Amino acid sequence: MTAGTAWAPTGQRDLVARFAPVFDEVGADAVARERDRRLPYAEVEALREAGFTRVTLPAGLGGAGATRSELFDLLAELARRDPNLAQLFRSHFAFVDRSLLAPASERREANLALVAAGKIVGNASHERSAAIVGSYATRLTTGADGALRLDGTKYYSTGTLFADVVSVAAQDEDGEPVSVLVPTDAPGVRRVDDWTGFGQRLTGSGTTVFDGVAVTPDAVQRHRAARPSHGSAFVQLVLLAVAAGIGRAVVDDATAFVRARTRAYSHGSAATAREDPIVQETVGELDALRFAADAAVAHVARSLDASAAAAAAGVDDQELARIVAALDADTARAQLIVLRSVLDAATQLFEVGGASATDTGLALDRHWRNARTVASHNPARYKARSLGGLLLTDVPVAGWWSTGESGHRARPAEG
Repeated sequence: MTAGTAWAPTGQRDLVARFAPVFDEVGADAVARERDRRLPYAEVEALREAGFTRVTLPAGLGGAGATRSELFDLLAELARRDPNLAQLFRSHFAFVDRSLLAPASERREANLALVAAGKIVGNASHERSAAIVGSYATRLTTGADGALRLDGTKYYSTGTLFADVVSVAAQDEDGEPVSVLVPTDAPGVRRVDDWTGFGQRLTGSGTTVFDGVAVTPDAVQRHRAARPSHGSAFVQLVLLAVAAGIGRAVVDDATAFVRARTRAYSHGSAATAREDPIVQETVGELDALRFAADAAVAHVARSLDASAAAAAAGVDDQELARIVAALDADTARAQLIVLRSVLDAATQLFEVGGASATDTGLALDRHWRNARTVASHNPARYKARSLGGLLLTDVPVAGWWSTGESGHRARPAEG
């Protein structure tokens, strides 16, 4: 499928049905891929060729004009087959979202053209440096020859192993935050496959090193006063959609396991597992937990649609800030519902069978490991406390979250 392929207008087609064949294809050997730790380069390429990376672009740029709600349902369905694939596109779709909502400019057009050409955007923001919270040790400097150079080391660079360009969060010589768009094959860029988490093992969340990388001025975005943005809610909802997809997979696997099971317990309540009311009750609870996760994601996704529409309509900053603040609060609420529901389901899954459910060939443990890893991105306890603070002291839920050494807390650059 080429970048110029025509798509039906938004609202007149089912994008999940359209992408289901390629989702099935890339998810067919997800269990074996994880067991052998085979990075999904071919699968990412298949999704690119199918037009998935362009799905939120307008039709004129070869996309489907997908709404945010449609995108997050697509991500959940992809995560249902392989949550690694859904998460590794997190920064890519956030980049597209920012670009679509940015004011008209040559830079905006260039960014959209980049995605329209099929390029995939990765992430390089997190550090393990001595930089204080909200700041970076990665530096953009000007050499004696007047050329810009980028130096630094980033960790948790999700998706960058598979990306064509990477958005790098850094600081310039004045200490101001900047984002730098760098080709991943540029001299001085080194991508390392050293992610060792027990879940989401194939997201390419390793180290990226920038050693004197030459940077052109048009690749640098300097962060000055900007309109309120739903960017934080967007990237958080990607993770929640991934978790919701895991919840769907839990129900799929539980159902398939029970339907195929011929052995029964002497103390069971039926001749087969599928007829046993206790097993039926367990599967029903799993489905309800899945439903709760899906409903929470869908609610926030619809709010993102509304936020994007308000921004595009040019509402004033005060009104947009009110919309974004409510969205940030709802995203925090959804995190507490989605992650708890999916983690609970991933544990209860094993109640549908005996020791055979722990067979490594089934890899049913991957659901809990993957969900737990996704859930660790932003500790839920902090989100719950923020919601309590909002209700009791009227302090808004923080939009942007970052890590670093204690000290002055600066707002992180949007990468």
